[in-house]
Amino acid sequence: MSYLIWFSSHNKYDELKILELKSLLETFGYYCNISLNGEELNLKKNKYAGETYIKINKLKENISIENIWENVLSRSILIKGVVEIWGEGETYDELLANLKAKNDLFESTLNNKKWCFHFHAYGKIINQEEKVKKMDMFNIYVEKYKNIDILNPHVQLAIFEEYDKESKGILNKIYFGKCIALRKFNPLLIYNKDKNEHACSSYKKECDNCNNDVNEKKKIENNNRKTWWAHYALNKRRILGPTTTDNELAFIMCNIAKIKKGDIVLDPFVGSGGLLIASSVFNAICIGNDIDIRLLKGYKLSYLNPHMKHKSNKKTIFENFKQYNLNSPEILVSDNSNPVWNFFHKPWIDAIVTDPPYGNRATVRMSIKTENPKKTNKIENENSRNITNDSISNNYGDALQNNSNYIGNSEANDNIIVSNSISEPSNNDKLSKAKSLINTKTVTYSCALAVKDLLTIASKTLVDNGMLVFLFPVQFETMQEEMEILKHEDFYLISYGMQEFTDYSGRLIVAMQRKPRIY
Repeated sequence: MSYLIWFSSHNKYDELKILELKSLLETFGYYCNISLNGEELNLKKNKYAGETYIKINKLKENISIENIWENVLSRSILIKGVVEIWGEGETYDELLANLKAKNDLFESTLNNKKWCFHFHAYGKIINQEEKVKKMDMFNIYVEKYKNIDILNPHVQLAIFEEYDKESKGILNKIYFGKCIALRKFNPLLIYNKDKNEHACSSYKKECDNCNNDVNEKKKIENNNRKTWWAHYALNKRRILGPTTTDNELAFIMCNIAKIKKGDIVLDPFVGSGGLLIASSVFNAICIGNDIDIRLLKGYKLSYLNPHMKHKSNKKTIFENFKQYNLNSPEILVSDNSNPVWNFFHKPWIDAIVTDPPYGNRATVRMSIKTENPKKTNKIENENSRNITNDSISNNYGDALQNNSNYIGNSEANDNIIVSNSISEPSNNDKLSKAKSLINTKTVTYSCALAVKDLLTIASKTLVDNGMLVFLFPVQFETMQEEMEILKHEDFYLISYGMQEFTDYSGRLIVAMQRKPRIY
């Protein structure tokens, strides 16, 4: 059997449709090339723009076809449905003639089962009266199956019309078949972190706050059925960051990275944790690092969602994970230009999904040591001031929040007085950390160098065939030169989809795969 893939209209991520489809098929166990109308599935600009259908050839017969497609639909952001094609034609007469030899399919599929038609036209609006007339054309095949149920069918028979994009009103092709999976009508396709749970804790709380209004609960349930990822939308999160990755894009990137349960996922530019939330929803073990502790701790940059009620004022990276009852990630404060990872260890990261900072609101930074200013240690005497626990804590906390403001600040250094009377190790530790932060500053460096560091880390830590998916800003005039950095001896460049921002700039959604090592 051939299959018709029904893609949703998504102008931002049209170029990622085929890549997401192929990646999800591989995630759920289908590892071989798929033919698309005689061509290999690949990315071609504007080929799959808007809402569209794509026909692919049959898969292997020895695998559970329906289970694979249901799993793909349960995670896909860009696919609306999959239809098993029984017949096709350029006219209804041609289609009906094509179905004459398929009576056994009708018998095995509809006998003793509730069923209904599902009609959809791409490229033209069809009114209800026309739809009914076209459905009636198939009575010669379905009239003996009387058990029709529009609300709760076991089987849906698809009639999909495809009209010419440029010449509106010209019918190109009609497809008829069985709906294997449709996101809109199948609540079983809603992805859950734990299949034993019907909803996550925050969803239950949302329902509990509806004052037992049945209609309101149904509205929430219906919305959740249509788009499960809307439950994790940015405007529904407790803590918001200045540059958190778009919700849909985060899930698409995780799908492209083939993240599944138990995978170890690293985000070296974790920021406010948007990509790790998506990874954690797919049951991955998440690790992240960032050079800016203010983002991780919620100092000044992160803020509470003004449209929600909050029990506490905590703004750490972990609050959104707690909101969705997700496993908290392991987070490090570190500099990617000086990686903390042990490269002598066996590769252990299954996927790296990240969004390096760029632009005015977020810049790539690296840490460097400054020369220690000349200091004179003041030994405590009767007139000297003792350092108290509070003064050390305050200096340390200030240094954490505003370490860049302390660079070369002689007054700040003079205020730290070393006293011989300090004997508690905890105070000495805090003091040494505060001094270390004072003598360290962060400087900006180019996004290209950050990507080089990212590729170095990925090359050493990713397992064989592990995926690296990241966002890479480009200027259209110098795009070819900038993309030279993506040519790496340890990686296959799988794809790069363009997302345009302005007439002269945009960003690439880059997918790379680690080449198997030769020992």
